[in-house]
Amino acid sequence: MHPFEFIIAFFSFIYALALTHLLLSITAIIRHRRIVVFSLPQALWMLAALVSLIANWISLWDFHKLQTITLGTIFIGFVLSVIQYLVCALVSPELRDGSDLKAYNAQQGRAYIGAFAALVICSLFANVIAGSSLGIQNWARQNTLVLSMVPVVFLPLFIRKPWLDAVCAFTMSALGVLFLLVYYQVLK
Repeated sequence: MHPFEFIIAFFSFIYALALTHLLLSITAIIRHRRIVVFSLPQALWMLAALVSLIANWISLWDFHKLQTITLGTIFIGFVLSVIQYLVCALVSPELRDGSDLKAYNAQQGRAYIGAFAALVICSLFANVIAGSSLGIQNWARQNTLVLSMVPVVFLPLFIRKPWLDAVCAFTMSALGVLFLLVYYQVLK
């Protein structure tokens, strides 16, 4: 078994659990739509988490050509996977917490936006390391786009306005889609 296959299998479990949180929450919201108080910012942050999850998982493809993977590289990948999981788990409301998604966003928004901020900051460092020491130049170039995510995740942490939450969440989703279009239209 190639090192990439071995490691990606492990990380895929973490990504699958993160996706499960999002899908279960979306399913519950749809199922109980008549009693759920909808929140556009909350829905957009959930979309941003989904796009981020897809983009980060696909970006792991860049490691498939490495013949060896160091413990340090595995650790950084594990940390990024866990933070991605936290983003998805924290942004996904459980209806037992109440059916008011506006209240959920107001109460839990800082937690999941903070997780997004941690993911973006860790991604910046991981991209530098992958580009400089592992020779994965695609990751080094990605920091141009990842840097634009910094204000998008830090603004709503300090300015708690629903309209700003919605704009930043939408922007985060759009940047994630742009990331996929620029760097991963085709896997080689």
